[in-house]
Amino acid sequence: MNKLLRYAFLLLAACSYYVADAQLMKEDTTANEPFFKATKFDSKLYVGFEAIPTQILKTKAAMNLGMNINWVINHKYVLSGRYTMLTTPVNIQKQVFPDLSDTINLKYHSAGLGFSYILFHDKKFSFQPELSGGWAYLKYEVNGGTWFRHFGVITPAVYGIYNATKYFRFGVGLNYRATIKATLLKDSDLSGLGGVVFIRVGTF
Repeated sequence: MNKLLRYAFLLLAACSYYVADAQLMKEDTTANEPFFKATKFDSKLYVGFEAIPTQILKTKAAMNLGMNINWVINHKYVLSGRYTMLTTPVNIQKQVFPDLSDTINLKYHSAGLGFSYILFHDKKFSFQPELSGGWAYLKYEVNGGTWFRHFGVITPAVYGIYNATKYFRFGVGLNYRATIKATLLKDSDLSGLGGVVFIRVGTF
């Protein structure tokens, strides 16, 4: 009888261990499954080229040219690296040396990161709000001397996109450039509204 009870106890212990182990494996697999399944993660890359007619010195107009490289996650979330350069002459003589009669042209560059979200990404027309920020640089030369300054810039923007093909898109947008502590010029002189015309090439 004692042997029978011993065998029954051993059999019960073995079954209990098997059931507990099976439950543990089932629970671990269920818990880890979303982590190891990457079917919902989609990564794309495109480059963009922009022409940006913009307001400057409060009442003047100028042209910026920009380019960007963009990482798209799940067709919606976009992380962008951006570069913009002023390409038209802007005379800032009245702002920096009002007593001189010489022309003093502004040189301006900016670079930074942007984050945006694409609405209606699977439609023919999409809408994309964006917020970008980073570093900017201005420089001008007077009588053999050079003045320059590094400062911050923040640019909210919205874009309307025509999804022409699988690899090519173009559209228009509107942005506002806000500079922070430019000092050599007033921030209000460098800040301003801008229009954007762009093309994009890559995968989306």
